[in-house]
Amino acid sequence: MKCPSCGMENPAAMRFCGNCAGALVPQDMNPEQGRSRQCVECGRSIGWDAIACMYCGRDYRKRQRPGTEGYLTTGAILTIVAGVLGAAILSVMIDQWHHLSAPDTLLAVISYSCSVLGVVGGIAALTRVQFPIAVLGATCAIFTPAFFFAIPGLALIATSAANFKGYGSKEWIQVG
Repeated sequence: MKCPSCGMENPAAMRFCGNCAGALVPQDMNPEQGRSRQCVECGRSIGWDAIACMYCGRDYRKRQRPGTEGYLTTGAILTIVAGVLGAAILSVMIDQWHHLSAPDTLLAVISYSCSVLGVVGGIAALTRVQFPIAVLGATCAIFTPAFFFAIPGLALIATSAANFKGYGSKEWIQVG
């Protein structure tokens, strides 16, 4: 098999040239057939240099590390739990105190608001629609009594930005 790049003759079973490491095209294939691959999502043949599958839309620019598929879902659930649990803990605390001073009341209102924003942010992360809302909600959930759920939730959501709809598009990068 002759290498199309450097011209060196290689054994027939080889896929790459022993001299220049260029891809070898079997004689029964034309060069255009040798420059295709199978999509990992749908299995159809796509161009070797395609950045997205034209059949299923799989984007090959996103490089997802193995084992990170559930990070966003886990972060969203932790953020929702932090919001709901934070509101529940606040309710119990306020019920036990009976009478709150003005600063304590203000702190409770702020913490309740952060609990609600945590739930909203967790839902935004679950639906993968609004990355800024998801991060804001997870950040606000840190200021609730259930912050120990919100901190890993925020970390997981923030590291999963590529899983949100529209990631990398022009809508994400708004200048001016």
